[in-house]
Amino acid sequence: MAQEYLPAPSNVRLADLMKEHNISQPELAKEIGCSKSTISRFISGAKGTLTHEQVLKIARLFNVSTDFLLGETNIPDRKNYDIAELGLSVEAAKNLYTGRVNTEVVNLLLENARFAELTSA
Repeated sequence: MAQEYLPAPSNVRLADLMKEHNISQPELAKEIGCSKSTISRFISGAKGTLTHEQVLKIARLFNVSTDFLLGETNIPDRKNYDIAELGLSVEAAKNLYTGRVNTEVVNLLLENARFAELTSA
């Protein structure tokens, strides 16, 4: 079961994630390509805002969903992944999207510990 957090605004969520992952404001700013003052203003609740690209980079850095980061959900698990992140070919993704393969069977295979053991690198 996924860990659930208390409701919080996005600036508090970000501060909590930084503390949890031991990442400083200058480190985060460098990781997402913005100034330290941008991060500082955002966390303090001042008028500072983050771009959608910065929000995506932060979500990926902390491996949380953008909905969680923005306070829309209290469950941090990412539900959407880039095809490249999953290591799927475009053809495999098309087969899943179009229903050419039974997704229930694929899920059962991928969730099975024995299958994971047999196919691990």
